[in-house]
Amino acid sequence: MTTPQSGQLRITTKYHWLAFTLAMFAPRAVINGHEVRLAWGENVLPAPAGIHQITIFIQYLWKFGEATITVDNTQVVPTVYYSAPVINFIKGAIGFEPQKFPGLVASLIISGAFLLIALFCCCGSVLFNGN
Repeated sequence: MTTPQSGQLRITTKYHWLAFTLAMFAPRAVINGHEVRLAWGENVLPAPAGIHQITIFIQYLWKFGEATITVDNTQVVPTVYYSAPVINFIKGAIGFEPQKFPGLVASLIISGAFLLIALFCCCGSVLFNGN
């Protein structure tokens, strides 16, 4: 009778500072159907050697930022990188190299538009009335 090789999975999770409220919600992973609570940063999880289906998401009032990857840890322990989205309604990014933050450009454009509107509301009367 043989015993399965022991192995591990290394998962690094991160969020952008514009989405600072995500610090209150720990990411979660579903590995081959089993849910595991992760921490922001590096996570090393024991897992038998083999092929694993990993889905990472953030549970808020709804599940968001979901991203899935298949990992084979039979030869080496690959590092899986997950980046949470800056906007709640889009998917996260996952891969074997550090990932960019999904939704960052859209978030900056929306924030810039709000700042311009606020600037025109506050300073518009001075600019347009000439006072």
